[in-house]
Amino acid sequence: MGTIQIKKIEKTVTMGKIGEERQKVKKTYGKIIYRGTLSLNDMAEHIMKHGTVYTEDVVIGVITKLKSCMQEMLADGYKVKLDGIGTLYPTLTSEGVDNAKDYSPSENITRVGIAFLADQSRKSMYKARSMRDSVSLSTQLYSELTGEETGTTESGNNGSQGGNGGGGGTTPGGNSGGDYNEGD
Repeated sequence: MGTIQIKKIEKTVTMGKIGEERQKVKKTYGKIIYRGTLSLNDMAEHIMKHGTVYTEDVVIGVITKLKSCMQEMLADGYKVKLDGIGTLYPTLTSEGVDNAKDYSPSENITRVGIAFLADQSRKSMYKARSMRDSVSLSTQLYSELTGEETGTTESGNNGSQGGNGGGGGTTPGGNSGGDYNEGD
């Protein structure tokens, strides 16, 4: 598959329940080091390297048409499922009103957006377990306070390293002192 590089980030978090005695402790969390962002042209070129019979301009055309059709369908209130990848769907945030007669979409809807749910089928590579078992992880120690990196400290398949592989929990500084969920 591939290798995801991880920074070890040291943060000071507050442990304990609100209202009880709390203490600050230093914890280490993992954060992905992104290699960059691939554009439509980058992806078309990559697809070409996998031996497709289609030229780069045809691949770009198909992806561009898919994008515009997805925008149209999402704007019409459909969910769009791309088998093996996931489902995109429209979402909204709305302010509540006491009386249903007083509800107005133009006044009470505060945000309209698009959400994505990775394919969760049995053989999907995007399931958390599949990702954890198939990706090699490489870590570096990075101090958020000093900004210093100390080089590679470990690598290997995350499934064999133990740990929870991320997700869930609260961000550092939250009142549970749980797992750090990168989120960005």
